[in-house]
Amino acid sequence: MITKGNLKKLLSILEYTEVSPHRFKKEFTDVNCSIEVDFISEKIIYPQDRGLKINDDTTSNFAHPENFVVFECINQLLKKGYRPEHIELEKKWHLGHDTKSGKADICVYDIDNSMLMIIECKTYGKEYKDALKILRTDGGQLFSYWQQERGTKWISLYTSDIVGREITRENDIINCLDDANLVLLSKKDDSLKLYSKAHTVSELFEVWTETYMLKLWQELIFGDDSLAYKIGVKPLRKKDLKDFAPDDKIVNKFEEILRHNNVSDKENAFNRLVALFICKLADEIRKGDNDEVEFQYKQGTDTYESLQDRLQRLHQEGMEDFMGEKIFYVPADYPEWLFTTYTGTQRKKAIEDLKEKIKILFQ
Repeated sequence: MITKGNLKKLLSILEYTEVSPHRFKKEFTDVNCSIEVDFISEKIIYPQDRGLKINDDTTSNFAHPENFVVFECINQLLKKGYRPEHIELEKKWHLGHDTKSGKADICVYDIDNSMLMIIECKTYGKEYKDALKILRTDGGQLFSYWQQERGTKWISLYTSDIVGREITRENDIINCLDDANLVLLSKKDDSLKLYSKAHTVSELFEVWTETYMLKLWQELIFGDDSLAYKIGVKPLRKKDLKDFAPDDKIVNKFEEILRHNNVSDKENAFNRLVALFICKLADEIRKGDNDEVEFQYKQGTDTYESLQDRLQRLHQEGMEDFMGEKIFYVPADYPEWLFTTYTGTQRKKAIEDLKEKIKILFQ
């Protein structure tokens, strides 16, 4: 945990300079501002002169370890390129009877001054784990803030700590925008729950639970290849994959997904899971650490059809590699390939190819 006792070590890691006895400063030249830390007054001096807004000075003192997590997070935001005038600390709302009280630690606005993200900071370890547990139980404070600021695009839990001469961070993020494919699907299925149709904290939480399966993202805000104001879902690479741990309760998650999709027949469920495992193995065995894996839903670019086509191909490759069994598979782009490859006098070959595919299909 970051405390007053190891704060100077944190400042050293963050490359602060001691400008006078017990007073440290860092310039963020890209966004034309600085932060100072005064150990005599025990104050963190944020760049309010450059537009950073503070609604409660209690977040700027040394009294609570959580303040140091907020401080480290602000450093990361400025370093990443977020401008001070787009950052607000301890934002307050007029809270109604359906929401929990509280103040958001950090709000970040987009360049058009609309709400971009709300960040709740917790001390590293137990407090962060407890907050994550509450988030998954009923949404916690973050969902209350989201209900008050429905235009926000992201909500996030954040923590950091010192390990040796490095800073370790955890950052779990929720995308507050509905997936475009699900929006289209909802036009045919009125029962599909979307954020845009939710009116209360509990309804927002239901959508996150039932439609988005409690999905959390990491590394979107402060990752090496993330950009200020352009938060997006990064491509998942093989090196990003993590081993399952007992706390993941992966079997329970599989059961929930199968129930959600009305797959009740045990034999059918088993066959589907085995097919997916084969797809995943076929994908990973061909990929290097920096390669983007294909066994993923690429939010923003995938359609359900493109995902299904990719899985069918992986399944075909896996069955041949691992089982020595050939599975019939027709790529989604087969019609386009057929009639651009065989043109003019080659039309006869196109017909022969098509007949062969149909013959295999009905064997």
